[in-house]
Amino acid sequence: MTRSAEPARPRRTQQERREATVTKLVDATIAAIGEVGYQRTTVQEICGRAGLSVGAMFRQFDSRLDLIVRTAEEIVARQRIAFTAVMEQLGAQANPLDTALRFLRAAQSDNITHALREIYLAARSDADLRERIAPTVETYYDEIVAAVEDTGILNRYPQRLREPMFFLVLHLFSGQAVVRGVYQRPELDDAVLALIEDMLQTYADAVDK
Repeated sequence: MTRSAEPARPRRTQQERREATVTKLVDATIAAIGEVGYQRTTVQEICGRAGLSVGAMFRQFDSRLDLIVRTAEEIVARQRIAFTAVMEQLGAQANPLDTALRFLRAAQSDNITHALREIYLAARSDADLRERIAPTVETYYDEIVAAVEDTGILNRYPQRLREPMFFLVLHLFSGQAVVRGVYQRPELDDAVLALIEDMLQTYADAVDK
């Protein structure tokens, strides 16, 4: 008895093949920048990780800079989705503030965030990179601040202080993630988290009086 032939899979379109190649390149760039840093993430390093030839990369992007910009856009898009998903669930949490702070802290230690941070650092001295990613970054932060505002988690604080408070905490955890690469103090990190929660709660109680 012969086995019936499996139906042939439909061939991917040229657009689908192109999108798959771009995804491989972007994923490889994220991994490389997060692991070996911006400067060591060469075209050869990216293509080696992606399993593609250098020629395949240049058929999709005119330059390394174009790929880096596309990668920054993809990182921001992925982080926006993850952040928004967590913010939408805060209302169901027993302690929304603690949940939000823990998520924000954990997110700063992800490889994808390390990659974005490396791109930010490179943009400080690379005017072309800075100019090209600035609109994406501005929109990104505007949207995540709006997402925080929509949760109502900061409603106890004056409107003028809500955005600064968010960035205060974000930058604290971002700096913490950088230092922890060479100085491991998990017990200190937990103490800092508890202190931040206590300070925010104490301030909210003072505002309510």
